[in-house]
Amino acid sequence: MASRLRRGLVAAVGLLLTSATVGAQPVLLQIRPRIGDTLYVKLEQQVEMTGMPPGCGDQQGASRTRSTAASAACANVRTVNTGMEVFSRAIARRSMRDATDMLAITDSVRTSVGKRGGGQRTTRQPTSRTPVEIRISSDGGVEIGAGPASDEIRTLFGQMPPTLSRKSVAVGEKWIHEMRVPLVGEPGATGRVRTTFQLDSLGRNADIAYISMRGMLSHDHSDGSDSETSGSLAGRMRFDRRLGWITETHATIDVWSVLKSPPAGQAMRVHTRVVQSLRVSNAP
Repeated sequence: MASRLRRGLVAAVGLLLTSATVGAQPVLLQIRPRIGDTLYVKLEQQVEMTGMPPGCGDQQGASRTRSTAASAACANVRTVNTGMEVFSRAIARRSMRDATDMLAITDSVRTSVGKRGGGQRTTRQPTSRTPVEIRISSDGGVEIGAGPASDEIRTLFGQMPPTLSRKSVAVGEKWIHEMRVPLVGEPGATGRVRTTFQLDSLGRNADIAYISMRGMLSHDHSDGSDSETSGSLAGRMRFDRRLGWITETHATIDVWSVLKSPPAGQAMRVHTRVVQSLRVSNAP
């Protein structure tokens, strides 16, 4: 009996040591679906846009009733909520050294006006159901190729930035990606997003990687504009190394901007919050 107990303890310790060793070893995280695989993608996006006169509230959502003047200004606050669900497919067709060519198809779209879980919901056909060629690099960046890409495909894939490290990473290790993005409402103006990613943990056998991300949006005014735009991003991702794909993301993006008004008008401070979730599986 004692001998059997010792053997059980030794086996348990060995398993723990093996798991710790696997967790300590760097792993390579690459978008690399198997050719012929069809991936089913569901995007959920909720956008809350709040407009307020200057002097009402702050970027951290502090009290809006600091003074009588601030209280009066906040009486004109307006909020609009919109939602969208997009159901798409991505089919892997050809593998290259650092990228995979795929076909993307939008199947259906649902939109809503009002807070999540309520409001008026509408199901509509996508702007185009024609397959669109996309090329996705091993680090997650996407280029849209030939074909009349629907608005939904452009929303889903068109602005996907690189998210993964091009080298192997260990648990706890961080990497950074930067990209330039157009600023809404300011033709020709661009902002810079700098995002830090971290491999937080690995699942059993290191098949699943759990990644967190935090980023900042800034405007360096290199385009000559006087935009007052800033923002932040926080979220998490789940990467399936067997599937070669990011199977789950959840991100909250907060953007603050000041919309300039004609000389006779008043500037408006706008807070836009985007909550976005993405789920991917190899079964419908």
